[in-house]
Parts: sequence; structure tokens; C-alpha cells
Amino acid sequence: MSKWTYFEAQQWASSFLKTAGMDPSTPQFILEMIHDWKFTDLVMHNRDFMPADEAFRFTRAVERIANAEPAQYVVGKAPFFGRVFVVNRDVLIPETETEELLEWVLDLMPADKPLKVLDLGTGSGVIGITLALERPKWQVTLSDISTDALRVALTNQRLHGTNLRQVESDLFAGFGEERFDLIVTNPPYIGVDEISEMDKAVIDYEPPLALFASEGGLGFYRRLFTELQQHLTPQGELFGETGYRQEQTIQQLFDQTVASGKIETKHDVADRMRMIRVSLK
Repeated sequence: MSKWTYFEAQQWASSFLKTAGMDPSTPQFILEMIHDWKFTDLVMHNRDFMPADEAFRFTRAVERIANAEPAQYVVGKAPFFGRVFVVNRDVLIPETETEELLEWVLDLMPADKPLKVLDLGTGSGVIGITLALERPKWQVTLSDISTDALRVALTNQRLHGTNLRQVESDLFAGFGEERFDLIVTNPPYIGVDEISEMDKAVIDYEPPLALFASEGGLGFYRRLFTELQQHLTPQGELFGETGYRQEQTIQQLFDQTVASGKIETKHDVADRMRMIRVSLK
């Protein structure tokens, strides 16, 4: 047994992280993820002594986080849409903006129809797996250019009991002339000129392939819009996450690259434009 109770371990870790300029609430997250606990479970264990081997691992985890390594990568897990997913440095850490994107999709698309769905640039698989679990009638495919990312997605499929098709593909290169009723994507959309404004932890640890795009962050969307008519059904829709500064530029890009159709933008809870909805009809 260690000299710490779980409560004392959290107190030490919170103080240590606060001194290092990090979020002092992170120790709670670490313990909840490690043990698969809810907050009430954590409270119930507050007076229990932390085993010595766990105290050692906990200390090392806190030290890594104090050095700006994201807590989700340290514990190898991240919450998303009420579930927990495996993550590592081959994939992005899922964010609340992506949850908002999924809520928009689920609100607007018919739940009772067997839609053919593509999670384009799936990363850890959180979008496609969540859609498949929330909408069992939908036929979901996961795709990504990264073999390593698809390996993480497969791990999460096994974790959550899904058996979705996975395709390694640069955009639509691996799909021939296949079409989808719904395409959902959280692509790279950050311009290289924005690096100076980004959190150091993101730059140092998250995969650049999933973050950065040419043309001020719009390079991926230019390719996507150019090929969209060949891969979206006539009544199909595209939903995507974007950068908050791209409200006008992404609409202009759509007008330049798509012969017909419409684009709608949506703001997040912080009133920043972060999502688009596209149809070709």
C-alpha cells in the first residue's frame, strides 16, 4: 500500500500541476479514465489507500502532464459523446466541437432510413462508430489515409462492438465511383500560418497530418468539393468541421468549385463558426 489515499494523491497532483501552470482538475480525469470510474465512484474511493504500484504510475502520469503532454494521450483514453475511446499520438484527441457536429447530423438526418454513410478521415473512429451506435440502420464506412489511425479505429470498433468497413484512402482514391448518402468529416483545416497561435501541446503531440492543410487551411476542402459530385448521391449531404475564421472563405471556395448546390454554416456554443452542411440539390 502507498502512503496516499486517493484524496491525498489528488491533492498533491492538483497542487503540482497548478504550480506548473496546468489544469489542477486533471488528476480527477486521470483516475476516472484509469479505473473507468464516474465521479461518484471516485468520491467513494477517496479514503481508500492507493496501491504503491498505482501511486508510482499516477506520479509519472502527472509529471508527463506537467510537461505539457495531453492527459488523454497519457492515459490512452478520451471521452466522446458519452463513451470512452482509445487514443494515442496517431490520432487527434476528440473535442466538444466534433460532438456538436454529430448532434447536428443526428438532428437533421433521418434515423429510420438505411443511409450509406462515410466517415472521411476517421482518425480514432469516434465519428463513424458513434453514428453507427446511435443510428443502427445506417451503413457506416470509416476511411483514413493513415494506416496507424485506422489501427486505432479498429481497436475502438472492438471496444464498442461494431464491425464497420474500414478503407485506407487518400480522400476518395480508394472508393472508385462509390457514392454515399451522407459524408461526415473532421479534416485537417488549420493553416500553417496559425501555428504561432496554437497550444504547444497540440503542436508537440497531435499528428500534423490530421491538423494542417494548405491554402490557409482550405486545401483539403478544395479537393473534397472538387470531387464531391462523384461521391455524393443526388439527395446526399456533407457535414464537416472547419476553422472558426473560415466562414466567408469556405463559402467562396464552395461557389468556385461546385457547379450547383448550397452550403450552410453553423456556429458552436461559443458562437464561432465551426461547421458546414453541404448539399448538391
